[in-house]
Amino acid sequence: MIIKRDIIVIAISVVIATAIPFVYMSREGKKIQCKTFHTSAGWGYDILVGNKLLIHQQFVPAIAEKKGFDTEASAKKIARLVIDKLENNKLPTITHHELTQICSN
Repeated sequence: MIIKRDIIVIAISVVIATAIPFVYMSREGKKIQCKTFHTSAGWGYDILVGNKLLIHQQFVPAIAEKKGFDTEASAKKIARLVIDKLENNKLPTITHHELTQICSN
């Protein structure tokens, strides 16, 4: 005999099963991208998920002084590394080693 509790469990299960594809598609639809910008301190970058700003990096990360990247290309290389980390579910932090390795090329 079906009781009220069973009906509630079945209803919740149907709602969850129906929602899963929509949640998955919304994640897939959110493209992560970078945009570079120039300031008086040098170059920086923004990381956007969909159209929402996630990271605004106006100074070079992993160094003590507040200065921008020397070139737009360097800012873009580091921004792409951050995007790669985000896409692979890693923290979007940059180490000094990564910075010197990427920006010296």
